[in-house]
Amino acid sequence: MKIQIYGAGMAGTFLYHLLRNDVEVRVFDKREIPDCRCAWGIEYTDAKRLYKEIGVNLDDYILLKPKYSVVNGVYLKIKNVVIFDKKRLLVDLWKDIEFDKIDADLYIDATGVARAFLPKIENDRVLPTFQTLERHEIEDNIYIYLTKTGYAWAFPLGDNKWHIGAGEFSLDNCMELIRKLRDKYGFEDKNSECKCVSAVRILQPSKCKPFVYRNTVGVGEAIGCVSGAGEGNVPALRSAKILYECIVNDKLDEYENRILKELEWIEIEQKFVDDYMKNKKISALKLLPKVISIESKRSVELSFTTFRKLIGL
Repeated sequence: MKIQIYGAGMAGTFLYHLLRNDVEVRVFDKREIPDCRCAWGIEYTDAKRLYKEIGVNLDDYILLKPKYSVVNGVYLKIKNVVIFDKKRLLVDLWKDIEFDKIDADLYIDATGVARAFLPKIENDRVLPTFQTLERHEIEDNIYIYLTKTGYAWAFPLGDNKWHIGAGEFSLDNCMELIRKLRDKYGFEDKNSECKCVSAVRILQPSKCKPFVYRNTVGVGEAIGCVSGAGEGNVPALRSAKILYECIVNDKLDEYENRILKELEWIEIEQKFVDDYMKNKKISALKLLPKVISIESKRSVELSFTTFRKLIGL
């Protein structure tokens, strides 16, 4: 079998390294080098386990292990999130990739929000994001300013470097959220070392069908594999692992159901976000215990009372 992967982000790169000893596979990406967009937080346990399967020690790329995530001034103890050097990791993995285009039997859409090779999603929800790289002498926690329609973040990278950014329904709103984050936590508006504009898909995977269209299969953010908090790194890896298993075992017909079953927690979180944004309070409250249970294992220590207070339900 010949496989062409389009997109060499988290999902496409990981999938290539899983497949390269089993099939003929090539990757195409329009970028010459990986970029540094989006914050570099990742769920440690799953990421370390998955990267071990391709011979990568995630610990070699960890920049920090923050103690707290501070959300709207409330300190939440971090359980399982680390900051990793995402760009350096991808740069190293790209060194062993064969970049080319071939006539393939199967094409993989790993193009993220672009979803360039699958049918367009009806009523898609893609939010713009803006991020800067700055220097600040502030305690190395993750800082969040949260509203109903988006949030601003400050992620420490070590050596007083910070990723400061936001995601919302418009870039103007992103800038306003960043301003409020600065006021809340004391991040001065300094000259940044770099800036980038990107986007994130905030939508339930079940609403991102089809995952498979003719001889093209989606993976990662192209099929909605992003947590309710907007973290797509581990979901990208997990979806790529599921796709790899379906390909090598000739069970591609099981792929969609496996994604929806094994990544059901994403469906739950994204449904909660959807209800929350649409002010469906009763429906959101019903999902809240499940969301708390999920994130208490994945990221931070949460209680029902604290989380409800943070989101105003």
